[in-house]
Amino acid sequence: MSLPTNITLPLRVDGKSEQDMDRYLRDLVYELQDMYESLTGNINGFIRNNADIDQSQWLPTLNGTVAGTFTYTRQVGWSIRRGIYTEIFADVEWTATTAGGNLYLELPYIVTRSNGMLFVGNVQASNVGFLGNYLVINAIPTTYRGELFSVTSAGATANLAVPASGRLIMHTRYIGVSDE
Repeated sequence: MSLPTNITLPLRVDGKSEQDMDRYLRDLVYELQDMYESLTGNINGFIRNNADIDQSQWLPTLNGTVAGTFTYTRQVGWSIRRGIYTEIFADVEWTATTAGGNLYLELPYIVTRSNGMLFVGNVQASNVGFLGNYLVINAIPTTYRGELFSVTSAGATANLAVPASGRLIMHTRYIGVSDE
């Protein structure tokens, strides 16, 4: 998704015929309307949420690096996309899982390539046991993953192991890949 670059305005006419000028002006108006819609869509952004009735919805889904299923009691998510800038909000609660390994959230758009871990967000945890002071979500470059990490003030940051149950309320921003 990026700003439109394929705008084709109608060919100018010499204006000798009133019908030619009418056709030209009509085509010009249609092309300018399409251009305006494309620009406003990219500038204002696109919202995906669990209330959408079409295929654009984004339902926040947890996974483990060892595949399994989650029994959800809450899956509420919002994704706002402005050009390649993406912002997500998620509230996920589960009562059981067969997944294992490290926990991550499926993101709605692929994260851009980066040499660092630039896209860190906030996490509020309820009934989730972990070692550390707080949790963060990192949008991992070139993936659709928002990995959950436990952070301590004097120790190492570590991936969060998949908890048996709990609730996570998350927010993060990242730069997505253009033209997905």
